[in-house]
Amino acid sequence: MAITSQLRASAALGEVWVKDWTATGLIKPSAIKPVFATIEEALIIRKLGALLDADK
Repeated sequence: MAITSQLRASAALGEVWVKDWTATGLIKPSAIKPVFATIEEALIIRKLGALLDADK
């Protein structure tokens, strides 16, 4: 799913804010958007972090 740091005043339909974004390794407060995408593994440059169980 897509994760963005461009937050709105209130979450959009299906959008969920990451509760403890610092513990996940994210740089800024972020939201998970209800969009699925498939990308090739070769296009992944680095791993930023991992979601905690509360955010999964």
